[in-house]
Amino acid sequence: MERDGIQPAPISGDQEFLRRVYLDLTGRIPSADQVRSFVSDADPEKRNAVVDSLIGSPEFVDKWNMFFGDLFKNDGPSANVNRYLQGRDAFYTYLKDSISMNKPYDRMAREIITGTGDTFESGPANWVVGGTVPMGPIQDTYDGQAVNLAQMFLGINAVDCLLCHDGARHLDNVNLWGKQQKRADMQGLSAFFARTRMVRQVVTPDPLLAKYTISDDTYLGEYLLNTRTGNRTPREPGFEELNIVDPRYPFVTQTTGGGKFRRDVLANSVIGDRQFARAAVNYIWEKLMVEALVSPSNGFDPARLDPENPPPAPWTLQPNNPELLQALSQWFHDNGFDLRQLIGLITKSNAYQLSSSYPETWIPKYVPYYARKFVRRLDAEEIHDAVVKATGVIPRYTLDYAGAMNPLPPVNWAMQLPDTREPRSNGQTVQFLNAFGRGDRDQNLRNTGGSPLQALTMMNQPFLTSRIHADDDGSNVQRLLSRTSDPAVIIEELYLATLSRYPSSREVAVASDAMRQLGIRGGAESLQWALLNKLEFLFSY
Repeated sequence: MERDGIQPAPISGDQEFLRRVYLDLTGRIPSADQVRSFVSDADPEKRNAVVDSLIGSPEFVDKWNMFFGDLFKNDGPSANVNRYLQGRDAFYTYLKDSISMNKPYDRMAREIITGTGDTFESGPANWVVGGTVPMGPIQDTYDGQAVNLAQMFLGINAVDCLLCHDGARHLDNVNLWGKQQKRADMQGLSAFFARTRMVRQVVTPDPLLAKYTISDDTYLGEYLLNTRTGNRTPREPGFEELNIVDPRYPFVTQTTGGGKFRRDVLANSVIGDRQFARAAVNYIWEKLMVEALVSPSNGFDPARLDPENPPPAPWTLQPNNPELLQALSQWFHDNGFDLRQLIGLITKSNAYQLSSSYPETWIPKYVPYYARKFVRRLDAEEIHDAVVKATGVIPRYTLDYAGAMNPLPPVNWAMQLPDTREPRSNGQTVQFLNAFGRGDRDQNLRNTGGSPLQALTMMNQPFLTSRIHADDDGSNVQRLLSRTSDPAVIIEELYLATLSRYPSSREVAVASDAMRQLGIRGGAESLQWALLNKLEFLFSY
């Protein structure tokens, strides 16, 4: 920014920062008392202290369990395969336990890539099942598993294209690395899964319930070039070529490490690849900073990443800040792939703590500089939990179901739900969450765009309107009116509890006038409704 004469935004104010960091680290807004305490604290290290207090908290575990559930597409039924709720629960529990104990990310990756066992009991075993591609030859599934591996762990989506054809003449103007790749190289990646056995076993016929047993074979199973049907173009050997594809890791010159089984070798190669750290850093950076260093975050071009080896013209380096991506990925590697340390490093930085308000004219070319903090609309679960926290009326959602192997306990917060179709026990809440584009982790990914339905939901949906009145048991309005009839106290408390900030003098005047016209009770209820319906409530600034 200094080199190019770009002025950064000032550091955010305490109220702006506190709400932002609570939402980003825990998915919840701070309480009124937490805002008061933080604003009045004169300790110059208070921001670092609040980051440290939130990282590792139960709420932090919930937020980042949701993040990794999205990344690894943990669900029960999907378009291609059904893990059933039992498999979903096992994967959910594995991810939650891993985040709770701050398991190094390379260890998580290894366990997930090589997962074996009963999918109703072994969480990691469910990942490889997610690559199932039905209605075709088994090679389609090997390809599906390779596509998931490349996207989820390496941030490379070009593999999906390359498993149908060579990159030349298809990716020439899209991906410099991809246009140089051969289909046979990507099939070498798929061949790592050719000795993975997924045996489906019907547990009960009515209702239909089936699980998978995942295992590896040392000798049997090859990726054969012998198909003319299915979801890919025909697989046929070239002239005088064998019809067997050997495993080959296509992203670096040599496969690294060894192992008894092919997926062991694959896991070693992935974890030893610099791209593994880059992809993880980029996914985390995007979640915290809104704009990824490489966007889309699963669209890496490996030939355009190294600032010391730039691509030939007219290609340019792909990351917004290549040096920062290199430095962060090296730091992540050197610090043992510690996710908590990475998240703490970013949230304690000046880059993260800049204000979202820019003092000068903002133009699009400033985006790669991160000259201000970008605003984001809250995820559906965050909006639900913000309404609950602001109003004080806590729900209870049951997650048990017939046939549950290890039933999950009831939860009170949407960020604790095991997938984006829950809570099946409460249709009203499902409607509320779906209105804000939470997707299904399969065909429909998250969408933070706006819609008239969202506005109508916030104004009229019973999930919200049943929490704003004095006769709604446990509501913040009820609690306030039982304690005081002072309009100034009520107004300040509602602003702090809902928007995590003190009201301006003009806002106090408008709210006070409403209370004079509607009475203390009517004014308090109307103010609570109005604050929940402010655009400001739905966004993190």
